[in-house]
Amino acid sequence: DDLLERERRFIADAAHELRTPLAILRIHAQNAQSAETPEQRREALEFLVNGVDRATRIGSQLLTMARIEPQLNNPVRSRVQLTELVREELAELAPLAMEKGVELVLEGEEEVWVETEPVALAIALQNLVTNALNFSPAGSEVKVVIGANCLSVEDQGPGIDEAELGRLFERFYSRGNANGAGLGLAIVEMIVGKIGSRLALRNLEHGGLSARLEF
Repeated sequence: DDLLERERRFIADAAHELRTPLAILRIHAQNAQSAETPEQRREALEFLVNGVDRATRIGSQLLTMARIEPQLNNPVRSRVQLTELVREELAELAPLAMEKGVELVLEGEEEVWVETEPVALAIALQNLVTNALNFSPAGSEVKVVIGANCLSVEDQGPGIDEAELGRLFERFYSRGNANGAGLGLAIVEMIVGKIGSRLALRNLEHGGLSARLEF
């Protein structure tokens, strides 16, 4: 029954979220076919590529949720070197940061060990850093700060209205990022709830948003 319910929810979410992007992709493709000038064709193809990227992100994150949710019902905890895990994930995300002109910075204690589910934690960290990169202007930095039993991901973006902070964890709620799928923080919340951690968001005094994960 649980498996069937998860599959039903996944199919409903996927159908709901992919229907409109796919319809828009068709329009952009038709515009490219009927373009009268090279400039019009180039513009339509750019919209088409951006739409494909967004549909790909939605599909990828939906599959992540479908894959990780059953695993988290019985999480397998182990002793993890937190700094090493963070360093590996930041190295993997470095090309994305370079493309956006944002510097990834790692600060804090050098050797911190935590009891957690390492695969789930890596997915959560990827989503937090990617979310920070999406809202960071070129020339800024995204900082991951490691403490004794916590880590924080801090950006230098616009922050968010206090009234909207609670909505950031809703599925498909995306604010200020037209290409966002609205699933990244929903995935993180699902993970931290299952592995016994806590996540808190707050605006920073000097601007930007901090996502603090406590173990």
